[in-house]
Amino acid sequence: MCVAGTNYVPIAEAAKLLETTEMRVLMMVKKDELQGKMVDEAWYVDRSSLKLCAKPRAADVVKPGCGGGCGGGCSGH
Repeated sequence: MCVAGTNYVPIAEAAKLLETTEMRVLMMVKKDELQGKMVDEAWYVDRSSLKLCAKPRAADVVKPGCGGGCGGGCSGH
């Protein structure tokens, strides 16, 4: 888990800074890879935890294989 401070940014800004999706950032918060909190039904991420964490890699998001778009009928599984 990354160490947190007190400077929070909206989830959309965190996703932009990490060059990934908001969903990926939420998953990183859930896995304690980033420090986040919910305020008034909106998620915020601690900016200092963004600086300490590595950007997500494609392998963190896409499972190995054909990418999952073929429905398994491509014989690549």
